Amino acid sequence: MNLTPIDLYLNRINFAFAKLNRISLENSLMVLRETIDSGSRIWIAGNGGSAATASHFATDLSRCTNSNGALIKAISLCDNSGLMTAIGNDFGFDFIFSRQLSNSAIFGDLLVVLTASGNSRNLLVAMEWAKDNGVKVLALTGFSGGKVKDLADISIHVPTEIGDYGVAEDAHSILCHFLSSQFRTNS
Repeated sequence: MNLTPIDLYLNRINFAFAKLNRISLENSLMVLRETIDSGSRIWIAGNGGSAATASHFATDLSRCTNSNGALIKAISLCDNSGLMTAIGNDFGFDFIFSRQLSNSAIFGDLLVVLTASGNSRNLLVAMEWAKDNGVKVLALTGFSGGKVKDLADISIHVPTEIGDYGVAEDAHSILCHFLSSQFRTNS
């Protein structure tokens, strides 16, 4: 039987989800819930397609509420292009996320990073800043997970072929939709 291109693509997504560690997903949900219920903020970052997912995840979370009915404080570090380009120009692209965190993030906040490769220097610098300042790090990774997977406090790793950005990014989008749905009181 010859599979169509869509069948082949969906098979790659299904294969990645079949290898997903469910315990890491449950632990990630617990960390999100603890952060949200404490009233702390969630900072979200990624590059390229992952930046778009970071923005979308922040939007979805921001319309949800915690267990006391208060709105969730979720902020994408990818949305202020003026600030990002100023930091990139003045300090270097490696610091576009860490400089934003150093201006606003506090102990008890959570940094969520989304990355297919797991090796983006600007995410690693942000994670190092976060860990040095009492901000927990949750990572959603693809490919082999890269350095990000090992540096994160908790990681949801979507194992994909190296270079299969579409599947990794699609899986991250699905996971972000699932995670935010757990805090939605109405559809």
